[in-house]
Formats: sequence, C-alpha cells, structure tokens
Amino acid sequence: MCVEKNIRQMVDEDIAHCQAFWAEYAHDREKMAELFRELLQRYDEKIEGFHQDLWVIQNRESSADGAAIYRHNIRLLMDRLEGFRENGYSNEGLMEYYIRREQRQIDVTADFTSVRLAFGMRQMAPLEKEEIMERLDEMEEICAKPVPKGKKWEMLRGYLVWLSGKDVETALQILPLFFRINDMITQRTEDD
Repeated sequence: MCVEKNIRQMVDEDIAHCQAFWAEYAHDREKMAELFRELLQRYDEKIEGFHQDLWVIQNRESSADGAAIYRHNIRLLMDRLEGFRENGYSNEGLMEYYIRREQRQIDVTADFTSVRLAFGMRQMAPLEKEEIMERLDEMEEICAKPVPKGKKWEMLRGYLVWLSGKDVETALQILPLFFRINDMITQRTEDD
C-alpha cells in the first residue's frame, strides 16, 4: 500500500510540476532537457510504454529545434502520466486504456476546412504541408462531385494508399474525411 501511495503522490506532484515548469521554461532547451531526463529516469521502469514513440534528440539541433523536440517529448510524457493517473495509477490495462482514449479523440465530424486549418497550424516541413494541402483540395473536389459514392470511392482509393505512408497524427486527421463521401450526397439530396 505504501508503494502505491508513493507512486500516486509522485505522479500527482510531477504532473503539477510539469505544468508549472512548462509555463515558465517551455522554450529553454537546457531546462526542458533536464525535465525530460528526470521524467524518463523516474518513470521509464514504472509506467508501461512510457518511452515509446519519443522523438530523437541530436546534439547538432539548433537551440530552438531542440527545445521544440523536448516540448513534443515532454508533452507526450505528461500525457502518459495523466493517462496512468486516469487508469487508476496502474499498468494493468494501460495500453487498452490508451487505445480507447485515442479512439475517442478521432474527430469523425471533421470537414476539409477544419483539417486544412489544423495542418496550417502544425509545424512541419513546408513541402510536406504543401503536398497535404494539395491532396486535401483534390479529395474535396472528388467528394463534391455529383456521382455515386462507389465511384467516389474508386477515385479516392489512391489517396488512402498515399495516406498510409504518413505519420499517425496526419493519418488520423485526414481519415475522417473519407466519411465525407456519403455526407456530400446526403446534404445535396436534403437541399433539393
């Protein structure tokens, strides 16, 4: 019981500490590196999957780029601490909990405009952002065509293959747009 109470107290205190630390030092590479190492050292062996999917940090990164990478990683670790707490401070069923939570985060009501805005705000390589915006334009054009949904699906299938080569965040933002195949037909018939 004492170990359980200690982990509970430690997680709660670290979540509060991370939030306060973030507000003050989010753009300070050295401070963020220190917090990152501290969190990894403290929880890597205690929380299942704690270190998975972290971005690699290289010494040759500029200070701003390094700070951005640390921010991404710390945000991920903070999310995992909060998930661990929401899962009752237990590793039992933790991966299933993460999966269920991610499924709830997929926005099935997304439209092309909101997805474009989300990508416009994301930090990513300009060429990749341009490619995504072009593909979104093409997909929207196909969805707006007055043809049966089977025909639209045939035209969109290549975009699904293209999307499978993207990272998970990109894929999860764009995948709900494939449901627009049916929505456009339904809206058009209701408007008539």
